[in-house]
Amino acid sequence: MINIGINGLGRIGKCVFLQLIHNPKFNIKCINVVNVSITEIEDYLKYDSSHKYNIDFSFHIISDTECKINEHIIKYVSDRNAKNINWKEFGCEYLIDATGVHLTTEKCLNHNVDYVIISAPPKDNTPSFVFGANHEKYNGEKIIAGSSCTTNCISPILKLLNDEYKINNCNFTTIHATTATQNTVDIINKSNRTNRSILNNIIPHTTGASSAVVNIIPELANKIYGTSVRVPVLYCSLLDLNIELENKNVVVDDIKNLILQNKHFKSVFDINEKQLVSCDFRTTTTPTILDVAASMDMNSRMKLMVWYDNEWSYSAQLIRLVESMYSFNNKIKSKYYFENINMVNQGVVCRLDFNVPVENVNDNNEIIDDFRIVSSLKTIETILSNNPKYLILTSHFGRPKDRETKFSLEFLIPVLEKYLKKTVKFLKNGIDTLTLTELKTNPSGIYLLENIRFHEEETNYAHIEKMESTEKLKLEQFIDTYKQFGDVFICDAFGCVHREHMSICAMKNFNKSYGYGHLIRKEVDIIDSLINNSDKKILSIIGGNKINDKLPIINSLKQIKNSTVYVAGGLSRQYKETHGNVLKMKDGYGHINLNMVKPIYIENIENIENNDLNIYDIGRQSLNDLFELIKEVDIIFWNGPLGVIEHESYKSGSIELMNHLNNLINKTIIIGGGETATLIDETTKMHVSTGGGALLEYLQSKIITGKNIIGLNAFV
Repeated sequence: MINIGINGLGRIGKCVFLQLIHNPKFNIKCINVVNVSITEIEDYLKYDSSHKYNIDFSFHIISDTECKINEHIIKYVSDRNAKNINWKEFGCEYLIDATGVHLTTEKCLNHNVDYVIISAPPKDNTPSFVFGANHEKYNGEKIIAGSSCTTNCISPILKLLNDEYKINNCNFTTIHATTATQNTVDIINKSNRTNRSILNNIIPHTTGASSAVVNIIPELANKIYGTSVRVPVLYCSLLDLNIELENKNVVVDDIKNLILQNKHFKSVFDINEKQLVSCDFRTTTTPTILDVAASMDMNSRMKLMVWYDNEWSYSAQLIRLVESMYSFNNKIKSKYYFENINMVNQGVVCRLDFNVPVENVNDNNEIIDDFRIVSSLKTIETILSNNPKYLILTSHFGRPKDRETKFSLEFLIPVLEKYLKKTVKFLKNGIDTLTLTELKTNPSGIYLLENIRFHEEETNYAHIEKMESTEKLKLEQFIDTYKQFGDVFICDAFGCVHREHMSICAMKNFNKSYGYGHLIRKEVDIIDSLINNSDKKILSIIGGNKINDKLPIINSLKQIKNSTVYVAGGLSRQYKETHGNVLKMKDGYGHINLNMVKPIYIENIENIENNDLNIYDIGRQSLNDLFELIKEVDIIFWNGPLGVIEHESYKSGSIELMNHLNNLINKTIIIGGGETATLIDETTKMHVSTGGGALLEYLQSKIITGKNIIGLNAFV
């Protein structure tokens, strides 16, 4: 959830506010309005001479300084002095300044908030960004400008054309609707033509869009020139763009097709092929609408006519810009990727996840599945190839109480030596000064540190802020000892990054180099491809039997664009909600309990008359329906078996689906760890997550809030 404030509720501030009311990604925390009282805001929002929009929102005054609109509890402030407003205190992280007053970085520094977006071209060198043109160049800047409405219309299409065909030169005239600075009747004391009445004149006017476009697309310097005329309409403007491309054979239809194929079609770009006029584009959110019929091919040049709602679509662009900033600011950064960190002749500590399933035979742990160890090898080998002074491998294993021998990691030594083909020394004393002494006598080679979870401080780290002084001091001393173990700290334990443990979360406070490895990068990239797809179709198959565990992920996945969720297993009977993109298993096999030998076929799960029957496996018809769904999608995410795979009679559906997925080509398949992963063999081409719990929490957090889970926050 993006916590946002709005400074100024004029034409742009109001349009931004109205769009955010119904946007589930945002939480409006505070507004600063100097000319509308809190008792007048409801009417001010619901009535407008220019726009028609959804006014189905609830409004309730809580106090003189607070109101509730839909689910937004909003602090109301009325102060012209920016220094007097503590936006952070009200919970704001981002602020859209729509006053038209704070147009420089220096002035915006008076806002006590993490990020400021100026809703106008800046008066200094504050970096400007336009979504769909250069927003991908954003690199974490704290104060930016969203440029002008005309720049947001013209920049995306110029970027598109220059990237595809290269622009030789262009000129434009923006036929612009009236603005709040113009006059209804002629007045004196004006030095330009805007002193004349807008009601009955076409008024030539200057525009800063030419220079603003060059700020957005520097390669168009000395190639673009523009002017403006103001016309007596309240809303919607028209851009008359005359352009010469390096490729003289390009025609308007080529531009149309280029837009239709663009990933921002229907958001930044749109096409109009009807005989529409300006008022037909009122309250549209797309800033660049090509009017095909009004555009012209002119031998070596072309004239493109482009519509934009200079208030509503510009406000939508500001919102998209904030969303992209938020995504960047909460995305793990490549600078923390361990291959970008100097490890030569450095002591490296690498936190991994060796919490492998074992069977205890004659007091010895025998590994049942070494998938997590094998998945860590690439990171280990890469570190070693960088010639560190030494490498210490660290991990949890089980949930020991004190130093239980059965949870010692010593059993991993021969396994690691087999895979690495190198000697691995065991640091049996764990994190203490004895180990440090041992390490410093001959710091070289590969070490395995004893189970970190033998130390209660590892998990107690999550409560450090609430600790008594004595307990806190003990933990801080433990952390100080741990950070002396190396010069560089790497985390690649994806299966554990949803836990606030010392060895994962404290690294950023060590004043030493730290980063993440191959496994985290691979896991995050594949999951982000699921969440951030633009046009690919997604099928999420969610099975299992615990509805409380899976309901949050179902409710998250159904929000992804172009997504269908298929609910299977015992969940299919428990899941009662109705959604257009959520489907359920219809038939299956089951019985009163698992001890019954012969499964009963249940033709219609919804209408089971015998409430004692349980669903233990997917039915043939449902499996066929699932295979048909799979044909239509590009990305498949599967978490949770379709039946009780521990029972021989009820695992066939899950196995058949796994075999089917393994034979597919040209599809991205993500297996969400846990029980589902146990069906995989070593020949699979699918992505199998090493952390079922971490993956689900990461998915939910990213979809619902856009933020990372706790163990990845060091890398943003």
